[in-house]
Amino acid sequence: MKKKWFTYFVYISILFLIIQLIRHDYIIIPERLNYQYLSLSFLLLFAGFLVQGLSYKVILKKYGYKISAKDSLISFGLTVLSRYIPGKFWVHLGRAGYINKHYNYPLNELVYISLNCQFIGIWLVFLFCSFGFITLDISVVMKIIIFSIWILLSFLIFTRYFHKMTQWVVFKTLGKRINLPTLSLKNLFNVFPVFILYWLLYAVAFYVLSLGFTAEIGYVALIYFPLSTIVGIVSLFAPGGIGTREASLVGLFAMGGVTTVLATTISAFSRLWFLAGELFAFVLGMILNVHKNAKTVV
Repeated sequence: MKKKWFTYFVYISILFLIIQLIRHDYIIIPERLNYQYLSLSFLLLFAGFLVQGLSYKVILKKYGYKISAKDSLISFGLTVLSRYIPGKFWVHLGRAGYINKHYNYPLNELVYISLNCQFIGIWLVFLFCSFGFITLDISVVMKIIIFSIWILLSFLIFTRYFHKMTQWVVFKTLGKRINLPTLSLKNLFNVFPVFILYWLLYAVAFYVLSLGFTAEIGYVALIYFPLSTIVGIVSLFAPGGIGTREASLVGLFAMGGVTTVLATTISAFSRLWFLAGELFAFVLGMILNVHKNAKTVV
């Protein structure tokens, strides 16, 4: 119950913040919104959440753990809002806990695989965003830093150092010492498409959302939302990346020549827009879970 109240508090705070920003003219809603673009952005966003919900099934199968698509969506949907609990580990523990309960697979390995889903996504985003940043008017030092972060992530994910770090986190959280299998880049190529697909859907959805606000942006803006989301994920002090993601978006828009007011407007609205996607995943998970339990009773 405390976790739910914390989530409600977070979103109520965001709503009041946006109201205050509008009242003081920091956010100005354009007079002419393109509702066709806005509607399309929501459809693409929901599609992205569907694919992300299925990504757990895809990578679990690679480890020899078979689950249904329904259970993959349920485990994702029921725990999607727990990302706003400080610590950012609970979403993985909750998702793994659901699968452990219904399939009796080892909880520690399920948590590890869930973490890998996130790290693989981060790794792929940095890879493609690095190419996008080549076209931006930023310093060579910044480009080197971004490329270096990608190299560091590659080192962490695909070496035993990452596994040792994960073992330490699991031990501190669950009190269990575990041995984990090594991830091979070669063996994971066949699961990359599902990760690329849902990040691409999020990227295009946000790009279309920006067009709906009449923002004059180029195709390089496709990297804005994925990159800012990753910044929010790695900001451990910010539940759900609140604040850090929006600040990153404003900075990226500014580099693209968008006015600060319009950038702030889109960034603030994108929080509620993405919340709609999270609620979609949550409601879908609830419906599928109720349907599954009803069939079990019958």
